Amino acid sequence: IYEKANTLKEAAEKAVSLLRHRQVKGTTDVRAEFIEIARSAKKKLNREQKYLRGLFSGGTLAYESMVILGRSFGDIYSNIALNPDYLLRDSHQSEKHTIIDLGEDEFTQGKPHPMIDPSLRNQFIIKESRDPETAVILLDIVLGYGANPDPAGRALEAILEGKKEAAKEERHIIFVASVCGTDADIQNREEQVKKLEDEGVLVFPSNADAVMFVKELLS
Repeated sequence: IYEKANTLKEAAEKAVSLLRHRQVKGTTDVRAEFIEIARSAKKKLNREQKYLRGLFSGGTLAYESMVILGRSFGDIYSNIALNPDYLLRDSHQSEKHTIIDLGEDEFTQGKPHPMIDPSLRNQFIIKESRDPETAVILLDIVLGYGANPDPAGRALEAILEGKKEAAKEERHIIFVASVCGTDADIQNREEQVKKLEDEGVLVFPSNADAVMFVKELLS
């Protein structure tokens, strides 16, 4: 219990373990079914499709994603890059594996935060879907007071459009997401997850799980 947590998910498990005075363990980082899903999804990609495009509404999960992926892929390009050598020259233009924090000041000055108004992220989703090198688009869906009343529904507007754009060139984009919230939130996590899954989005229990899946898919 007292060993360092490597992800937010592990930190939550350790916190609950301390409160309950017993070891609590959630899902493992890479479950067997994750690997099977990855193998199946990988078959739908063509040779040019090899990069991740992470479009996050906030920095915390974006940072976590870069830390996890960096262990296998090396540094990730970003507008909040962990290594300054990988800072994007233009935050609107991805380079290889890229993770963008759309909650950064450069995107929110004079505008609502993307957790409230996901319009900007939707533009990015469609833009990345048009890139022939995009294999996976990774999203965080954040629930709670102050967040959009239907973040999954708003994201699907762009996801479905992005799929159409890719299909025009006979490409398949893999959309991966995690939903941060609970069924007690006003948006209801279970309902949000179902909306996404009904349209073919792969939804994982946590951001860490989603990122580990992406690592398995692209490794």
